[in-house]
Amino acid sequence: MKSVFSFLTVAICLFFVMPAAFAQTKANEPQKALVQVVNLTCDGDMPTIKKQLINQDGIESVEFTKRASGSSAFTILYNADVISLDLIHKAIEKTPGCDDKSTTPYRVKKEKKAKATKQ
Repeated sequence: MKSVFSFLTVAICLFFVMPAAFAQTKANEPQKALVQVVNLTCDGDMPTIKKQLINQDGIESVEFTKRASGSSAFTILYNADVISLDLIHKAIEKTPGCDDKSTTPYRVKKEKKAKATKQ
């Protein structure tokens, strides 16, 4: 009888603990962000920004597209428990220019919010 009671106690505990353990694992999965950066003047700008991002805690990887019309798309994998998307944007915009280290020319292109329309 004691073994049946022990088994039921363990089963009930696992019933309540296991979902929380799975939820925590999913929360720790890296987030993916696509960030458009503008004001790029040369092909050295993207590696400069990538280096700045990789040095931030919580950033796992950074990839970028070729510069076209002064902009590039960065794909960033990051841990949202460590760094926010807002802090990533700030890190990009605080990156010194590759030609002139006294300037911070790079800007994150903000998505325009849709205006509400009346019907």
